[in-house]
Amino acid sequence: MKLNWDDLRVLLALVRSGSLTRASTSLGIDQSTVGRRLSALEAALGTTLFLRSKTGIIPTEAGERLIADAMEIERRASRIEELAASPSGQPTGELRIAGEHWLLARVADRLLPRLLAEHSHLSVRLNAGVPATSAWTPASVSLWFEDTPQMGEFSIKLCDVPFAVYAHSDLDPNKLGWIALADDTAHRRAPAKFMDKHKTTDAAVHFSGNDPMLAHNAVRNGVGKGLLPVCLGEEDPALARVGGNAMELDRTLHLHVHPDTVQTLKVQVAIRLLRENARQIFGRQRKEYQNHCDPRLPNSVLSKGLNRTIAGTLAHKSA
Repeated sequence: MKLNWDDLRVLLALVRSGSLTRASTSLGIDQSTVGRRLSALEAALGTTLFLRSKTGIIPTEAGERLIADAMEIERRASRIEELAASPSGQPTGELRIAGEHWLLARVADRLLPRLLAEHSHLSVRLNAGVPATSAWTPASVSLWFEDTPQMGEFSIKLCDVPFAVYAHSDLDPNKLGWIALADDTAHRRAPAKFMDKHKTTDAAVHFSGNDPMLAHNAVRNGVGKGLLPVCLGEEDPALARVGGNAMELDRTLHLHVHPDTVQTLKVQVAIRLLRENARQIFGRQRKEYQNHCDPRLPNSVLSKGLNRTIAGTLAHKSA
């Protein structure tokens, strides 16, 4: 069978949208046409590419292999298009950045104005999500923490992002339950492990959300205390730190890039600007809290964190 690019575009639209209806909308064709082309493609290949269900479609193992190849063709076509469209050596086309919602919100607020002012021929698309739902998203670059690169990508370390526990400044944190950053991954990310370490078994979790901006809104409205990026917590005058340095967490932010597109002008621009500005955008310098921890935090929690620090230091020296 001779495949053409339009067949592969239908395939990619289906996996990215999750349904025939949404795929037809994104492609600008009717739903029946999408269905016929998928059926014809499956018949020609002699295999099923998607499993249908009431909630949508899911790629089979054969479908995933073909989708990965289609994405590679898409990336290379994008690179050729950029070279053809920018003979003057200026980056052009659409720069797609994927990542957690709060990370992209700060990129939009603090980096995009400069990026577009310096490179007026670029357009930017931000795709918020989590790695599990972003595997098929055609991102030029993406921002993730502990998650391993997917689809042949590699990672570049940007900066360490400090997190700390916050509560509303007018409330007693000892009387508040917890706000958790939801984590349904198999390996459990750092915030989930932090909660396992610091939350007592009888402490209630009143709210959970999969993005720190959701948790931030809950904290500032008095729902509970929770782990937030320091760059968000310190900018909000309604919040107060809880527990000082004993209740901190550093997470390393990485930039994921694919080798097929890393040399394109638009990706090179994104890498340069993110590496130059990541610490200022996400990793604001933390204050030192040893001498003015929230006095309402139980001493047992502070001692617990301090003892761990001492034990870790001694173990390191004796090794």
